[in-house]
Amino acid sequence: MAVPGHRSPNSSRSVSPQVSPRPYDPFDPPLDPIEMSSFAQSSPRLEHQRGRSLGEASLADDPSSPHMGGHRGGKQYAPIPNQDSSHGPPQPSEASLYSMGSGLNFYKTRDADTQALVDRRAGELAQWHVHWSTPAIIAALFVGGVLGALGHHFFYAHLDGRPATEQLKMIRYGTALAFFVKSTLVGCVILCYRQRIWRTFRTKAMTINAIDGLFASTEDPTQFFMNWEMIRNGKLATLMAACSWLIPIASVLSPASLTSEVQTSYNLTRCSSVASLDFTHESLYNFRNESNFPGSSLVFYNTTDTHGKAPDYFDYYDQPSKNARRLAVLSTYLKKASHSENASIDSCGNGWNCTYSISFQGPGYNCDELANSSTPDLAPGTAPFNLTTLAPQGDYLYYSSVDMGEYLNPQIETGDDGVPVPEPPYPETLGVFQAEPVLWIGYVINTSKPYDAASSQYKKKWGTVHEPKIFKCAAYHTNYTFEVRYNDSNQITKRLERKFIAPVVDTTMVIDPTDSSQTFPSPQSNFIRPQDDEKYKLTAAHHAMGSLLRNFLRGSISYKAPYFVTKSDISETRLMEAATSYPIHNLMQQIQEMYEDMILTLLSEPHLVVANKEDVPCQKSRTVNVYVYHAEGLWVGYAIVVAITFAFIFVGAWSIHQNGVASDTLFSRIMVTTRNPTLDRLSVGACLGGDPFPKELIKTKLRFGVLLEEEPREGPLGVVEHCTFGAAGETKDIVKYGTYAGLKKWREDSDGEDGHVREKKPLLATRRGVD
Repeated sequence: MAVPGHRSPNSSRSVSPQVSPRPYDPFDPPLDPIEMSSFAQSSPRLEHQRGRSLGEASLADDPSSPHMGGHRGGKQYAPIPNQDSSHGPPQPSEASLYSMGSGLNFYKTRDADTQALVDRRAGELAQWHVHWSTPAIIAALFVGGVLGALGHHFFYAHLDGRPATEQLKMIRYGTALAFFVKSTLVGCVILCYRQRIWRTFRTKAMTINAIDGLFASTEDPTQFFMNWEMIRNGKLATLMAACSWLIPIASVLSPASLTSEVQTSYNLTRCSSVASLDFTHESLYNFRNESNFPGSSLVFYNTTDTHGKAPDYFDYYDQPSKNARRLAVLSTYLKKASHSENASIDSCGNGWNCTYSISFQGPGYNCDELANSSTPDLAPGTAPFNLTTLAPQGDYLYYSSVDMGEYLNPQIETGDDGVPVPEPPYPETLGVFQAEPVLWIGYVINTSKPYDAASSQYKKKWGTVHEPKIFKCAAYHTNYTFEVRYNDSNQITKRLERKFIAPVVDTTMVIDPTDSSQTFPSPQSNFIRPQDDEKYKLTAAHHAMGSLLRNFLRGSISYKAPYFVTKSDISETRLMEAATSYPIHNLMQQIQEMYEDMILTLLSEPHLVVANKEDVPCQKSRTVNVYVYHAEGLWVGYAIVVAITFAFIFVGAWSIHQNGVASDTLFSRIMVTTRNPTLDRLSVGACLGGDPFPKELIKTKLRFGVLLEEEPREGPLGVVEHCTFGAAGETKDIVKYGTYAGLKKWREDSDGEDGHVREKKPLLATRRGVD
């Protein structure tokens, strides 16, 4: 006698076992009757035998099956024979048939390894557990993005102010850092987004089209414009997806925060070889031996002994040297201090501009205004002329007396070698500086204001008011401090300090009481004689430079209607206005400055005796193309995206907490959450996944929840609650820490004895089947 659900060893293999009504098994759902409709006429029980592969049982052997082109015996599938439980669990080499209880057949595959996996998975337990990998990856991506943003900032800050070399390479590095930040933060947002959409699927029933949108919106931006239900039901998730598209904007803005600009950089340092002057070198100069101070002197000398062997020989002043004359004339005609071609390189270094100060003692003129139209009176004998010489009373627009007390030239007749022709003894005053000529200058300023025609006698000749002035300038030893600035090889000098120390020759011209037309210097004790070698030669250098200035100031300019008469080289200088032939208004100050420019021009000739090199503090600068980092341009974008990402991390963390698990949108996750017979039936005709997708299927509303079943069903581990995507009406909420998919534990059952019913144990450990 055959026991249902158990095959006798002597029973025939042709006898089909009795099969009890099959409860729903999430690991082996029933066959779709629609899919199997073509087979229903042949065997009404085939819908309980789902899952056999094409090659199983008689299907592989029956060439008349529908898959093989025909029918044989009116059956597409051969019945699955029962397996004797006494023979133990199926082995990979056997048919791998697994059964529990009488007459209950389970999934069988022809692949032995897969069948072993199926058997092992039948005993797995679903767990409420947040695996560390997803939170760790989210945290790592966020930290990596923040570190990338900081690295980008420090990289640009390092370049800020440096010469803009290898710009293309630096831009590539910056762009790479920007895209690294973008990639990590977007990856972080997407991982959090995936946690959020699973929360949305659990709480909102949406059409398949809306679910598609949530799955695809991070990859397909058209979902934001075509899928309003997705936006309506998943507002926060949609916002996260939209931000994943907007965050990359920061990767475009941040590289632009580094630019290159033409900028002046400054460096406080020392300039070790700047040109300066030391007139004391002239006092030690000996044209017979230039070993101490080689170079060209400012003075040409005569001498009483060319070999310098006579015990009482001396050298005495003859005239300014040709080099001194050349440099003075050059400065006068350039109307500024001249400098050498390589002056900026010698002083500042190649490629640099610099600013520094030099101080030295040299010749200068101390000037004082003595008379003008407001104070016309001069003491008798004070000046060689008075205001009546000048316009409007006189004819002169400019009048000078610059030779009073001038050094006589020649002092005595000399030969070609500069040695006096007469035999000694020589005159006592030979070569003596008795006085240094004072500059007496008178000039007129044309005010352009017309004279009163009724009361002024000068209206007819001059037309406009003329104001006469007289001043004098005396030669002094002067301490100078100049600021020298080189800008693109142009030299700009500015006097910072000028301090007059003492007259070059401290004597005064006195009128001879016996002849008022004659004057003589006094006192004689202040005469500077050639025998006082060092002081004399220093005085000679000052006198030579003064004589070069006086050459341009000597003479006069008058107006004798209708023309001007010029008898002075001052017209060749910047001291005259070429358009009017009148002296400039601030003539006294400009004479002093023109003389200072002559002296500063000596800096341009390094081979002069007075030339000197100094090591001075200086500020170097250069205008170069440098990197300029606009930090706000980088951090505005980065701060926004970092803040947004940080906020979404909290959204993702809260979603993980609510879900109880950390999930993903991988195919494996989709596969395990869509095991629902309703979905199997809805998917008829769309199993290839191709386009166009059925419109009525797209509009079907689904929710991720616990599948509602009319009657409790048993699986290998007892009563099962199955979590899956399903229609809104056939699912309920997933309760965190609920017992789903066969969790093995004690459950309370008010209908059971003692209030508890123990789940049936999976019959995997024994071959007998039922415990």
